[in-house]
Amino acid sequence: MSYELTLILRITDNVESLKELVKKILQKYGVSVISEESWDVKRLAYPIEDETEGYYLFMLIESSPNAIDKIIGEFRLNNDILRYFFIKDNKKKTA
Repeated sequence: MSYELTLILRITDNVESLKELVKKILQKYGVSVISEESWDVKRLAYPIEDETEGYYLFMLIESSPNAIDKIIGEFRLNNDILRYFFIKDNKKKTA
């Protein structure tokens, strides 16, 4: 199934390593990343864990629904992942 994944990462000295960690977690559960966009640093609408800015990352992924639950479990354990949002992509593919 196709999903859109939006992440807000804590701004650290090495955001690239956080992005790689996210990709490793996805890879661990057999997720294939179709595309990835960095939306850079944006001001948050409200503070999250005393952070007022976050690094936004958007991905289109292919995954099984069971893997999504496991990925969410790992994202919850990482304090540098402030928020994550999976949306099932129901767009019909046409020829």
